[in-house]
Amino acid sequence: MANPGSVTYTRVTMKHEPIDGSGRVRLPLLLGVLSVLLLVLLAVGCSAKADTGEQTSAGGTQAGQPEAAGEQSAADEVAPTEAAAPATAARSPAGASTEVSFRAQVAPIFAAKCVFCHHPDNAVKTDLTRPFDPEVGLVNRPNSWTRSEKQILVVPGDPEASALMLKVERTDLEPKVDGDLMPWNIPRLTSQELNNLRRWIAKGAKDDAFYRSNIARLFGDGVSLGSRGGKCAYCHYPGAAFGPDLTDPFDPERGAVELPSAYGDVRVVPGDPDASLLFAKVIAVQLPPALGWPMPLHFQRLSESERQTLRDWIAQGAKDN
Repeated sequence: MANPGSVTYTRVTMKHEPIDGSGRVRLPLLLGVLSVLLLVLLAVGCSAKADTGEQTSAGGTQAGQPEAAGEQSAADEVAPTEAAAPATAARSPAGASTEVSFRAQVAPIFAAKCVFCHHPDNAVKTDLTRPFDPEVGLVNRPNSWTRSEKQILVVPGDPEASALMLKVERTDLEPKVDGDLMPWNIPRLTSQELNNLRRWIAKGAKDDAFYRSNIARLFGDGVSLGSRGGKCAYCHYPGAAFGPDLTDPFDPERGAVELPSAYGDVRVVPGDPDASLLFAKVIAVQLPPALGWPMPLHFQRLSESERQTLRDWIAQGAKDN
């Protein structure tokens, strides 16, 4: 018996019949048969090789089609970039894919953060309600800061050469060379200025020598810079659409003394600083929303988005669109 798990290998012997009856193989006949077979095999081989070559050639074309398709796919991926390259190059200075509208995008920035001071009658003669005006606007007008590296306020097509971008983007300006950062935040009243204002109101808020030598200078004349410009009349000027005219606080219609504010409170109550809204606004750091903002008004710097909008507008030609 075979051992369990063992493999029995059986050898099979094939029995060959002789070619002739004697049992001997005739050599010439065998050689002839072999020659015929060899010729047949050669013929078949050549035919197969030819067929294979044709198939290979055809297969090469077919195989090449996916490669060509692959190249086409790569071209499709590259083509939009190459096709877009001129457009990208054209808009890269502006950093925007669409045209910036002055009226829809730029004017609201000026209205929110610039025209309080840069109004038609402002001291620096740069009116951002009319930025295209050749006399008082921005576009192609010379910079009043003659020592500045940027000699033109807005150079259409070139934000880098425009003084406007210098003023709203940089934080390291030299005040005597380029002026102040914009939007300009007027310094808050000093302790001495607050004491003088309190004293003036407490003494009856009169148009007297104390007013002319102290309070009028604090309020400003609305048309000057420096010490005569004061800290209030840059925004509170004659004809302003908001608040009192502090170039003449005694005006019975547009002034401050004994006149109600838009919030209902009296602006200046003669003899009572603590009941006067004007005094409350200049001493407060924060006010209830119902009373507006502390004064002088401080603006947030332009956001990154606002700066980019201005940059794009200038780069695209500073158009009136």
